[in-house]
Amino acid sequence: MERPAAGASYQRFPRVRIRELRDEYAKFELRDTDASVANALRRVMIAEVPTVAIDLVEIESNSSVLTDEFIAHRLGLIPLTSSAAMAMRLSRDCDACDGDGSCEYCSVEFHLAARATDSGQTLEVTAMDLRSTDPKVCPVDQRRGQELRLRAIARKGIGKDHAKWSPAATVTFMYEPDIHINEELMETLTLEEKQSWVESSPTKVFDIDPVTQQVSLISASASPSLVSISLTNPEF
Repeated sequence: MERPAAGASYQRFPRVRIRELRDEYAKFELRDTDASVANALRRVMIAEVPTVAIDLVEIESNSSVLTDEFIAHRLGLIPLTSSAAMAMRLSRDCDACDGDGSCEYCSVEFHLAARATDSGQTLEVTAMDLRSTDPKVCPVDQRRGQELRLRAIARKGIGKDHAKWSPAATVTFMYEPDIHINEELMETLTLEEKQSWVESSPTKVFDIDPVTQQVSLISASASPSLVSISLTNPEF
């Protein structure tokens, strides 16, 4: 993206650089803007991104040790693939149904039927019984003779309505520090003291040049001693 002209406000021209991207989390840098934009992104990620989650549960039979309400709550927290969430309608805005869940435009229906028959082993009723993508999620355990049959409706929603629709566990942001080493104070330390100070950091922030024996910065993570920290940009 091109930088704004001289004298123009940069708050509308943020720059984003992805630092790390995995299935579980993402880390990125946001520059040339202020904290209000960063906080707006954080709030949108938590509360405004639509996903799909189980919203309606009809229990037909439940002889397990867990109550109907407990099982319904667990089902709502099972993560479902939401790649088609943008194409789905919100149930409150759908004009093709009456909200009963039998609608291809705003809902996805699941059925679960499980009965424990082995007397010597507990039956784990997992998300696989709901054709879910995560078999590690375990809604309930069953002993011999216990049965669970239900119908569940997954709907599109956002985290603002309920936390089960939030696509992220947490979203945070922090200021990037501008680190300055106090060279005068550092010169009063011996090589052993410098090495001890460098190693005292819980993360690899500083290192010692083998030639000049001077402490140098190798990471943007600041150490609180012998350095002064200021914001790279006074706005952010």
